[in-house]
Amino acid sequence: MEDLKNILNESEEYYVEQRNFLMAQISLLPKGTIKKKQLKGNEYYYLQYRKGEKIIQDYIGKTIPKQLKTDLGHRKKLEDELKDVNRALKLLRSKNTDGMSFSKIVEKIFRKMTELGLWDSGVEIIGAWCFNIYQKYLPIKNYPLRTQDLDILVPYSYKGKNFDFTSYLKELGFEERFNPDSSTYYSAGSLKIEFLSPGKGKKKISPTIKELNLNPQYLYFVEMLLENSIEIKISPGIKANLPAPSSFLLHKLLIASLSSRKEKKEKDIKQAIHIGNYVIKDKEERGKLIASWGAISKSWKNKIIRSLSNSEDIIPSERNTILELKKYLN
Repeated sequence: MEDLKNILNESEEYYVEQRNFLMAQISLLPKGTIKKKQLKGNEYYYLQYRKGEKIIQDYIGKTIPKQLKTDLGHRKKLEDELKDVNRALKLLRSKNTDGMSFSKIVEKIFRKMTELGLWDSGVEIIGAWCFNIYQKYLPIKNYPLRTQDLDILVPYSYKGKNFDFTSYLKELGFEERFNPDSSTYYSAGSLKIEFLSPGKGKKKISPTIKELNLNPQYLYFVEMLLENSIEIKISPGIKANLPAPSSFLLHKLLIASLSSRKEKKEKDIKQAIHIGNYVIKDKEERGKLIASWGAISKSWKNKIIRSLSNSEDIIPSERNTILELKKYLN
């Protein structure tokens, strides 16, 4: 239980530091928007902003200083980032409708899945929780993520024990909700749990996995996450099944190339490179990486190579890791 709390607490500390840093940077930059006025055929520019209840317009001149435009643009980016940080903090501090913290909910779910042996049937934790568990138990450089959403990957041909997941989550205070494709997810306040399954060759309307009473969302590319897995002991009586870091690395680089993930591209690549630093140093994971790379299609390889090339601009501080990965992924 403490380890699950720590994962959340470490993320919260990171975001508090980020919030303070962003607020300090924003305070040093001009605020407002540039407005243009025409008087007697001449154009004049003003910087308009709110001060308390008043709208202030400061005269700029007949031209807009280049530095002012740069500073205003930079401030806008920082403010957008601050909004994301504040949203993450709100989620990290939230509880479900019964006042139960998310770490306690996750602890209950992981314990139940351990007791029933669901991990042994190939069910995996993926997404942000997977990444943060890696960081907690493997020597991986810290890169906190918002960890409220819990994504659970279920093999399409599930052959484990029967368990009514829907009823169990409702007992924990979650409500069943529907995605546009008729798959379901579960929410309690701002907390969200979603079940996913490999979507290659499956119908758009998601059929139920009857053994678990689930209507998962079917996605392409996630099948590679099920090829190799690792089991991590969270605490006494609780464990979790995760994709092997080498599989996680390849999957993140692959989906980072998709136009549908344009807004998440940077986050996907940063996670991949952080995991890659561990994979190339660990003999077993390095071997899995080489084997997996040899088995995937040429089109997938091209997408992964493209993402790896883009990563040098996104995370230049990890150039040595990127160059090392390119030796294995070519």
